[in-house]
Amino acid sequence: MKTIYCEYALLGRELRFEERVYVTISSSGFIKRVSPSPPRRVDEEYDSCLLTPGFINAHTHVGDSFFKEVGFNVPVEELVAPPDGLKHRLLRNAGEDDVKEGIRCAAEEMLSSGTTAFADFREGGVRGALILRRALEGTPIRYIILGRNDGLEELLRVCDGVGLPSTNLYSDEELRRISEACRLNGLLVAAHASETVRERELAVKMYGVSDAVRAVKVLNADLLVHLTHVDEEELPLLSGRGVACCPRANAYLGVGLPPVEKMVRAGVRVCLGTDNVMVNSPDLLREMDFLGKMVRARSGPACLEAREIVKMVTVNPAEVLRLNSGWIERGRYADLAVIDLDAANVKPVHHPYQALVHRVKSENVLCVYVGGVKAYER
Repeated sequence: MKTIYCEYALLGRELRFEERVYVTISSSGFIKRVSPSPPRRVDEEYDSCLLTPGFINAHTHVGDSFFKEVGFNVPVEELVAPPDGLKHRLLRNAGEDDVKEGIRCAAEEMLSSGTTAFADFREGGVRGALILRRALEGTPIRYIILGRNDGLEELLRVCDGVGLPSTNLYSDEELRRISEACRLNGLLVAAHASETVRERELAVKMYGVSDAVRAVKVLNADLLVHLTHVDEEELPLLSGRGVACCPRANAYLGVGLPPVEKMVRAGVRVCLGTDNVMVNSPDLLREMDFLGKMVRARSGPACLEAREIVKMVTVNPAEVLRLNSGWIERGRYADLAVIDLDAANVKPVHHPYQALVHRVKSENVLCVYVGGVKAYER
């Protein structure tokens, strides 16, 4: 058992800003006590620092990490659409060692910027899932593998759920079968939806409704990814459901920007993801900063609180992905990030949530704990 002291912390599901906080961690990696009063022994002390929950990246494709910038200026359908987009051709011809090294580099970058868990849409069926597991063997970061529907029964034995590239590729009967198989096994169901106008239009042409509607009503997905072009009248249907938005990747690919502020008003549990590492760094600090400025430019300065943005990388993805982390509270995993508030680019801090969203960089992350064990230290 050990205790960490931090001068400032974001506590509980509401991420309350508190001063002089002591967090005691059990030997099994769970938070045992959160208190303003010191115990008899304090093992680590962090003055002028902010203790936050470890960030959770709700959508990645880490397998293409070693192709960074190879697809620059390639249209999105030609770049990532299965089975013959550039990314998939490169993956088919790649050596396993190259793929694993790229995955390890992505995990290292995530830890160094405060991310302690990520949910990956893993290509390559069972083999792809096993490559990711082998790549991260011995690495402290937590991960959720959402595999492609390639031999469903076998896939579900090695994955944490299914991550479909598009509902347009499946009939209603096939989507229901996938959903039922996942539910029976207690696994997650996720799908890309409405990333591009073309995908939406194709869904309407083929099935009479958008791919977002089918992902909810037919697939009953726990997590929808992108919704860059969701219609406003569809938002009430998504209330209470998880949506992983990836605004920087969407901007890089030129497909548009998701209406995040409207989703929040509609009660959608918005999470943030960084999408393909080949086009976007897996740094959620940069994602929060970009999102905060994007919505202000589009809808005005009061459209979305900074605390709500922080929830998109902590509380919301923890709930959607069923992780026992995401906020600092007794009984939850001690997945934590310690952030230096005395750095020149951060101080003086007048508004902690705004500072975290718009000022803090990965270089300000002093250390990261996963299950109470120091997983990264600058």
